[in-house]
Amino acid sequence: MSVLIEVPALRWAARVYRLLAQLVRANVMMTLEYRTGFLIFMFSTVMQPAMSLLVWLAVSEASAGALPLDRRQLVTYYVLLGVVSMLTSTWTAEYLAEDIRNGDLSKALLRPAPAIAWQIGNNAGEKVVKLGLLLPFVAALGWLFRDSLTLPAEPLRWLLFGASVAMAAALSFLVNYLLGSLAFWLHEVSGLVALEDLLQKLLAGRFVPLAFFPAPLGPLLVAQPWRYTLSFPLEVLTAQVDAAGLAQGFAWHAGWLVAAVLAHRVVWRLGLRAYSAAGGR
Repeated sequence: MSVLIEVPALRWAARVYRLLAQLVRANVMMTLEYRTGFLIFMFSTVMQPAMSLLVWLAVSEASAGALPLDRRQLVTYYVLLGVVSMLTSTWTAEYLAEDIRNGDLSKALLRPAPAIAWQIGNNAGEKVVKLGLLLPFVAALGWLFRDSLTLPAEPLRWLLFGASVAMAAALSFLVNYLLGSLAFWLHEVSGLVALEDLLQKLLAGRFVPLAFFPAPLGPLLVAQPWRYTLSFPLEVLTAQVDAAGLAQGFAWHAGWLVAAVLAHRVVWRLGLRAYSAAGGR
């Protein structure tokens, strides 16, 4: 009986893998047409953290190292911030909202795959190209600060970092997809997308590392979801959390990810009913 259950599951997983691989390849080829624009964007992705790093290093020296992070942690955090930010970023909401408003979603619903698969393929395909363009800039920044850049030697920490980046990318994508899905009922979602983007930049450690926030806000910062879209993977890599903090962080991370999956299923199902009732717009 178990073999009969496992075989269809394996076949389904293989079909999903082949579909996503095809979508990623297609989007890689499409993205390559805009590589010059992406090259400029990747340069700015590295320069912004670099400017922040210089500011915080000056503050650290002026305060005689009174900041919660030492020089090595600061350098490692900001050198890798651009990479983690790119790997976990998403841009689905407004495209999905536009498809819902103009009725193009109907075409996606007729395809032999879930509509979300096409957005996942686009997201992953662009990241493949962006990563190749971004890494030389990151390597150059790392070389400039090579005396202070400290990467962990333990394979376990790299494994935990990789897992947290994958979970952060999934959480960020699902939250963004949920915002786009609100177009089933709202005519315009760009304001909500902009608000969420601002909160993400503030509470995910993009503007300021979360360790620099006032200590009384610590429990709130640990529990809030935006930490797990960017900051937590960097905290793992720069050893800002101990074993207990890792366990707590991954528990919160998994909890928010499950909540996002369930919310997506509910909102999407209700949204499709509203979409069908409106005649597919």
